Amino acid sequence: MEIYFELTARLYGILKIIIYGLLYSRFITPFLHNKQAVRTAKIVYICTMSSLYLIPFVVHGIFAYALGTLTFFAVICLYDRRNLEQKIFLFFFLYLVEWTSHGILAVPRELLFRGTMILGPVVNLSESAYFGFFLLNESCLALCQYFVMRTLLSIMGRIYLFKKENMSKKELGLMLVIPISVIVGYFSFVFFSDVYLEDTKRYIQDRHASFIWVVALYQTISYVALMAAVTFYQDMKKNHRREKENAVLAGQLKSMQKHIGEVEALYRDIRGMRHDMGNHIMMLENLCQKDRQEEAIDYLETLKEQFREVETEIKSGSPVTDILLAESKKEAESRGISFQCDFYYPEGGTVNAFDVSIILNNALNNAIEGAAACEYADRKPFVHISSFREKNAYIIEVTNSLKEPVLLEEESGLPVTTKEDNGKHGYGLNNIRRVAQKYFGDIAIEQKDETFLLQVMMMTA
Repeated sequence: MEIYFELTARLYGILKIIIYGLLYSRFITPFLHNKQAVRTAKIVYICTMSSLYLIPFVVHGIFAYALGTLTFFAVICLYDRRNLEQKIFLFFFLYLVEWTSHGILAVPRELLFRGTMILGPVVNLSESAYFGFFLLNESCLALCQYFVMRTLLSIMGRIYLFKKENMSKKELGLMLVIPISVIVGYFSFVFFSDVYLEDTKRYIQDRHASFIWVVALYQTISYVALMAAVTFYQDMKKNHRREKENAVLAGQLKSMQKHIGEVEALYRDIRGMRHDMGNHIMMLENLCQKDRQEEAIDYLETLKEQFREVETEIKSGSPVTDILLAESKKEAESRGISFQCDFYYPEGGTVNAFDVSIILNNALNNAIEGAAACEYADRKPFVHISSFREKNAYIIEVTNSLKEPVLLEEESGLPVTTKEDNGKHGYGLNNIRRVAQKYFGDIAIEQKDETFLLQVMMMTA
């Protein structure tokens, strides 16, 4: 029967490796953009660990799992070199989780082992029955291994909110303090255990059963400490993002104040012209009565020029949005971008012109920046803004040329923060979402055929 016991132990080891590979790939997927990297890394990890497990010479478990986890991340880095600092942290985390689960499972493993050793002689089980009992124990351990690992990784997945946001080198240094300390501490446990075995020729847990409970408690507390650090780090990221959003919003408010000032100046010009209109009419009457037609025509041309100066090129139904759209058109055309406007301010609704202006300012700034990065030999890049109503829903659509697809976060659906744009695109869209949600609406993003489409829906009643 020894061969069956050996075969079962081997199969359990391979099954545990497969479980780790599946759970690792499932955990790491939300952090990456390249799904092929996850599939390849999973296969390489399982093959590497299986080879280390089955080869004739012995590789210590500590170094075997370190090597397997390292190959897992090496493959991922070959496919996706973005945010290497975060990948380094996740490498240490997964390595820590492996040993945390090992320490936690040491308790039920020891209890099941002692139960098997004690129960056999007591009830005088046959070899086949004893093997069946052993097989049941191994199956229970594999199941426990799966649920413990899945639970530990799921907790981390829920706590780590900004999975695709960059981690700086300073943040990496801060986040590595706990996992490195825990790993060093665990090496200390292994060292003392080996020294005890060498000196006494007996395992420490055989003489001191509480040892495995101490290790399990140490691993559990270490994991909780790491989760507390990750929670703090994510709160720090959240506050940093909120500060960025507020900074972008402050810039938008300043721009809105400028537009409002221009609208006030426009109204002052109109009031001034209305005040002088009586004089202009009297002057034209006098010129006509004196048969001075040419002077009357010149005078009318002068008046027409003055009217053009106080009129905006775009008529959207609101003087504030008129000026904003006119400035965006001017900016776009100065950068060689075709600008088409079919936007109309909602009449008879509850949507505030100031809120609409925040949406337009953010959306058009992003659209113009996106289109400006495009270079076509046969056509101009474009920006197109339109709006329409469907019953009580007021919808704004902004479409622009796109050089390459924008990476979106799975959780929020907003663009991923990058070092290149410092997250301005995502922060602007988040401000748009906040305004839309104020009116019980939301935003939607669609990318296809080298175009970026932003839809903003607001309920007007």
